[in-house]
Amino acid sequence: MAGVTLREVTKTYGEVVAVDRVSLEVADGEFVALVGPSGCGKTTTLNLVAGLIDITAGEILLGDRAINTLDPKDRDLAMVFQNYALYPNKTVFENLAFPLRMRKVAKPALDEQVRRTANVLSIDHLLDRHPRQLSGGQQQRVALGRALVRDPQAFLMDEPLSNLDAKLRVQMRAELKRFHLELNATVIYVTHDQLEAVTMADRIAVMHLGVLQQYATPDEIYNRPVNTFVAGFIGSPAMNLLRGTVTTHDGQAAIAGEGGWLLPLEAEPARRALSSSGQVVVGVRHGHMRLSLTPQADWMEGRVYTVEPTGDLTFVHLKLGDHLLVASDQADFRAAPDAPIWIAFDQEHLHLFDAETELTLADGAAPARAGGRREAAAV
Repeated sequence: MAGVTLREVTKTYGEVVAVDRVSLEVADGEFVALVGPSGCGKTTTLNLVAGLIDITAGEILLGDRAINTLDPKDRDLAMVFQNYALYPNKTVFENLAFPLRMRKVAKPALDEQVRRTANVLSIDHLLDRHPRQLSGGQQQRVALGRALVRDPQAFLMDEPLSNLDAKLRVQMRAELKRFHLELNATVIYVTHDQLEAVTMADRIAVMHLGVLQQYATPDEIYNRPVNTFVAGFIGSPAMNLLRGTVTTHDGQAAIAGEGGWLLPLEAEPARRALSSSGQVVVGVRHGHMRLSLTPQADWMEGRVYTVEPTGDLTFVHLKLGDHLLVASDQADFRAAPDAPIWIAFDQEHLHLFDAETELTLADGAAPARAGGRREAAAV
């Protein structure tokens, strides 16, 4: 296996910039997820690495070797596609053997490699079957095996679980993670499902409009998003984001929002808010909100919108001024629609962003200047 490095990689189609100077390093044996909404450039970036699309500018390295001018067949990369792309008229054995036959591997070595790969993926009992005789999860293993049998330098995976049902996706997530750990494989994995990225990846590259927004560990991205896009994209349910104005209340820094809500700030969040342009975006996750159906001093008053019991906890959708928020509470929490509800934020886990730049406000630091190209934060 080998690491993969992207240096200022760019892809344009006329005036359209699909990938905008993306730079990142994937270490040898690391599992990196490219995540973002449809059209963000993640699949284009993967195809640039694979050589399926020519880059406009920049450089791609596999280990210490530049590969961006090589044909796909010469890059020593294996790709697993969304649709599996199995040959329906070939058995599982022949599907696994096909890449080796194309490389003219001798029959004894070919047979040994196919059977060893099938054993690793627990599909050795399926070798005589055809794809139509397999379940979705079994087909996924065969597609993965066809990539693995070549012993490539790195694996490129383009939303390989999106065709599976919800229960099977959870199972295959665990199997892919175990596969990565056991083989110490270098994996670049594209997905629009941020839950897949958070649960499987060593590091996550969050992309938006062709620009790499943040490149860091799942914990870093979840707990310290660099801007409002990352904050609102990573996490399920998404982080609540409320726009407000920095003001004072009873001699204390506070944030006032449209609809009449007022959030007095403790010392540390106050320092960050006062370093802003005066307009801020408050971010709070569902588990960092406290709810009460009885009035509480200094808490904000809202209205219950709807309640969603999920078994182990209950999600409460509520209106605070003009904002619709999602909080979570104990499994037995119940409230009628439109009932008054009082809300408090855990300020130790409060996120603040400058509304002009949409960048996070670090402890006491001045906000980044607006108008410039946003660079990724690498951790």
